[in-house]
Amino acid sequence: MLLVEPEFEPAFRAAGIGGAAAAVARFMGGSAAEARGVVIRQGRLDLPQGGGLDVFFKLYAYPRPSWRFWGRPSKALCEYRNYAAFAQLGIRSARRVACGEERDGWGRLRRAFLITQAIPQAMPLPELWRRLKAAPAQQRKAVSEEITIQLAEMTRQAHAAGFFHHDLVWRNVLATWAPPEPPRLWWIDCPRGGFARRSLLREHRRIKDLASLDKLASRECRAAERLLFLKRYLDLDRLTPAAKKLARKTAAYRRRRWPDEWR
Repeated sequence: MLLVEPEFEPAFRAAGIGGAAAAVARFMGGSAAEARGVVIRQGRLDLPQGGGLDVFFKLYAYPRPSWRFWGRPSKALCEYRNYAAFAQLGIRSARRVACGEERDGWGRLRRAFLITQAIPQAMPLPELWRRLKAAPAQQRKAVSEEITIQLAEMTRQAHAAGFFHHDLVWRNVLATWAPPEPPRLWWIDCPRGGFARRSLLREHRRIKDLASLDKLASRECRAAERLLFLKRYLDLDRLTPAAKKLARKTAAYRRRRWPDEWR
């Protein structure tokens, strides 16, 4: 199975990539047979009109065909679909290029991959946060507030639509920043996320997403920044009793889930 975004179909045809196996060979080369677990490679896709597209090739490889994904989509396909959901929700994310699966005659998964366009000059959010520590105080305050507001509003948009990332830690948020322009955030690495319809499941996943963000924020952010996040996430000017209850539930989950990093 190979799914290619329509705008990139000519490039795949020109490169002779007509199926999942051909795509793996194109981006993994001779190392495909030895691949185990999750492997990420940077690559480039030549475009028929000239130039090229810098991409990331993310491969899930199973040395022994896996029954785990029998009758259901692979992590790569789930993530491919979730990037489409991000686009519908107005959340910046990596631009999807293609997705593929290789299965045996029993339907067991052998390989699955996702190809996304590289985001120019992007860095993981923790890296940008470390850089801010060396910035002048006024600039640091302005940029950190912008990051906090963007992250809160992206999270609110997703949760309001019933979508939950399920692994919303800082390393899965990319940032681009070219002063004097404000920074921009992007969500990535979402193979387990999705829409939740049942109210109990929605509340659990909501707390998990918020606690995942707070895992590093509890150590790296000032109290004022964490308070700003909560108010913007809930679209409040002042904290209400319900908002304080949510904060307590989030902190309690974080302490249970990551006891070694509790504070």
